[in-house]
Amino acid sequence: MKIKAFIRKIASYFINKDYAEITFWRKEIRNYVKWYLREIGEHYETPSPHEYEKIDVGILEHNAILTWLVCHQQKKYLQNLALTRDVFKGMKVLDVGSGPMPSATVFTGAEVYCLDPLFPDYMQAQFPFHYSSARFICGRSESIPCQNDFFDAIISINALDHVDNFMQTAKEIERVLKPNGKVRLYLHYHKKTITEPIELNDEIIQSNFMFCNIAKVSETKIENALQDDTERYVLWSNF
Repeated sequence: MKIKAFIRKIASYFINKDYAEITFWRKEIRNYVKWYLREIGEHYETPSPHEYEKIDVGILEHNAILTWLVCHQQKKYLQNLALTRDVFKGMKVLDVGSGPMPSATVFTGAEVYCLDPLFPDYMQAQFPFHYSSARFICGRSESIPCQNDFFDAIISINALDHVDNFMQTAKEIERVLKPNGKVRLYLHYHKKTITEPIELNDEIIQSNFMFCNIAKVSETKIENALQDDTERYVLWSNF
């Protein structure tokens, strides 16, 4: 019985959501290095960088991550959110579920805060936070460690399907957002997975974000979706 209990414990560890998440990002670092060294021609359809595009801070992994941030991540934020760089000028902006990349620093003149519960794990994986101007908040979206009415704007890209409790996350976003604050969410609709346990749809978004008069901006069907033909990327906003 002890052996069976031990096996169950080990199995549960390996399917843990946070463990699966950090395992994914460790693999991504290896991919970034291959991409940076031009050992692969592209990564997520972003061509390997030319020499003049490469950032060099003296550590290969950091070089690759920082170059990927500029060449892919920050461009993706602007494209997915359909915003310009100066839209949050002079504002405090919270990126909910930022992951290990401070991609929201693409917004010029903004005071950027990144929220994620796995920052210690990202640091252990060698993500170089010390080069960024962003402020990193280690915490879960269900209990954001910030005072009420603190942020002028809140964004999130492909992250709210990763949370543990979507309703509580929405309540926390309402709490820390200033009255009439801006909200812009890029969401992934899909069947649940280990790292993405929340199944979202229009009704769930509308009912949980009534407080900010959110509306759908766009919807994109995912071609050749792995899960089913209902899989979508959907952009919601109140401005």
